[in-house]
Amino acid sequence: MKSGKDQEKENELVQSYLFVRQAIGIIGFALPLALLGSTLFGVEMQTSISGFYYTQMGDVLVGALSAIGIFLLTYKGYQPKPGERLSDKITARISGLSAIGVALFPVGQTTTLTTGFTFHNPLIHYLFAGIFFASLAVFSIFLFTKGDQTPSGKINWTRRNINFVACGLVIVLAIAALVLYFVQQAKQPARDQYNYLFWWETLGVLAFATSWLIKGKTLTEFGKMWGRLTTKVSR
Repeated sequence: MKSGKDQEKENELVQSYLFVRQAIGIIGFALPLALLGSTLFGVEMQTSISGFYYTQMGDVLVGALSAIGIFLLTYKGYQPKPGERLSDKITARISGLSAIGVALFPVGQTTTLTTGFTFHNPLIHYLFAGIFFASLAVFSIFLFTKGDQTPSGKINWTRRNINFVACGLVIVLAIAALVLYFVQQAKQPARDQYNYLFWWETLGVLAFATSWLIKGKTLTEFGKMWGRLTTKVSR
């Protein structure tokens, strides 16, 4: 039987993991909603999330991406089993560095405003963004589902795992839609009219945020709180 100190350390570790997961999910969920909400207060709508870098919301964008990146860099997750190459820690490092890369190397300048690193090739920004989204899909589909597997190592299709895989597939779908945008250059002007990139990026970000909120048990805790609240009201 574990000692009181060992149990306390284990509980602190669990709470730490949950906090990081919840923080990543909350920031990810809030970012696109904050950018969209800012357009109600005079900020010009952009064709992509990255485009807000050159608006009054630029600091919010950079701050949110940097915070997500830092939280991911501190995330360790589960220890890999012997022989496993794919691990939470390595994937978190890759996604964390790519998130910070997206923040430090903004999308191609579309205004007369001169700020940030303006000397870089725009492909650097897109490379970091692609790695960021891809690593988040890996988390949802392959890593988060490791918490509940069959003895043979296959996914146990619980409600949580179904949600993880669904979120991961939505991220993959968003990546495909973004790639299609850059491949079909002739259609870009027409798609920019209804902010094609922004909506697909938002869908991918919300899917990633939802996945981390579920992993952090945020939605479970909210459901319990709501249940207790409704019970008191009914009394």
